[in-house]
Amino acid sequence: MKKYILLISLIFTLLIILIPTSCKLDINEPSSLRFSVELTVVDTSLSDSDSLVALAEIIMQSITYGDKFETVTNEEGKAVIHNLLPDSYNILASGNRLEGTDIILINGQMQDTSLYIDNNDTLNLKLIAQTSKSSALLISEIYYSGAKSIIPQYFHDQFTEIYNNSNQTLYLDSLLIADVESGFINDSLIHATHACMFPGTGNDYPIQPGEFIIIAQDAIDHSIYPVNTVDLTEANFEYYLADKGDVDNPNAANMLNIHHKYGNDFLYSVFSNAIVIMDVKNPYEYGYDEFNRILLHKNAVIDGVEYRDNPSELDMKRLDASIDAGLAGGIPSYSSQSIERYIDRYEDGRMILMDNNNSSLDFHVNKPPTPGWVEEATQ
Repeated sequence: MKKYILLISLIFTLLIILIPTSCKLDINEPSSLRFSVELTVVDTSLSDSDSLVALAEIIMQSITYGDKFETVTNEEGKAVIHNLLPDSYNILASGNRLEGTDIILINGQMQDTSLYIDNNDTLNLKLIAQTSKSSALLISEIYYSGAKSIIPQYFHDQFTEIYNNSNQTLYLDSLLIADVESGFINDSLIHATHACMFPGTGNDYPIQPGEFIIIAQDAIDHSIYPVNTVDLTEANFEYYLADKGDVDNPNAANMLNIHHKYGNDFLYSVFSNAIVIMDVKNPYEYGYDEFNRILLHKNAVIDGVEYRDNPSELDMKRLDASIDAGLAGGIPSYSSQSIERYIDRYEDGRMILMDNNNSSLDFHVNKPPTPGWVEEATQ
């Protein structure tokens, strides 16, 4: 009899465990964890109330949860973001003001910043912004991702596109293109693995208002090899290393090699990099660091663009906010995609490309790449 009672008890216990219950666990975080942030954006190049940056675009992103908040500062330079969870956040601010006829760009960032306050209260933050001027000469497109093909990891069709965003003729002679090594964002010097200079002595290579110039890794028709690659036979310039067995298109002017630490060409990383155009009088003035990277002063940067496979990783940036406050990218490797600037407006039929010195705002992903022209795209 005891055996039967024990058996019935076990069956009853199992039924209780197995029968679905209508009750659900409340996995929502307590509302008391939520809080607000009042962010004030300050331009330290001005004084008093003029230093408060009105109508600045704000992007705040949670590092752990990925939550993204976007807003705009009011006339007092303040923006309030509600319903935040305690976490580390990346914060971007981007605005501008007029100074005479010049557009002064205002950019600031706070990286990997821990935020929390008790009792659903409001946390007051001040973001100190840096100023810079919009560039007449812009990097308008970078194709770095490469293409899938029968040949694995095809990246020889990489290119950089430069655009004259001004209404005046400019000259490329002796300007420098360099990549930027990570880990030196707060230094006054850029540490570059590769640096190449445009040929010419002053007025040999003009770029007209509204004109595009293409610098190819190899200025050949790559589309005859793998699928989804680019024809670069019409490129204006190409990187060329004679001692590396490099391809030489006689119709494209060769960039002058200033520094080349490794590799058979000036290869852009398919994952993350920063590319700058510079006006450097003497590229060897500051010498080299201990890892044989050439040192170039940040003051010589005309324009710079930074990209990453994960553009939310602002804490991994190479360029400070005075050059590029954001990150472009988010492109899978070997996906035949590029990053390209948005069109801001037209003036007398001439295209003006967007330039906030913030690649998070200025660039979109483009497929296929468009060397020599810009795809109409909306933000």
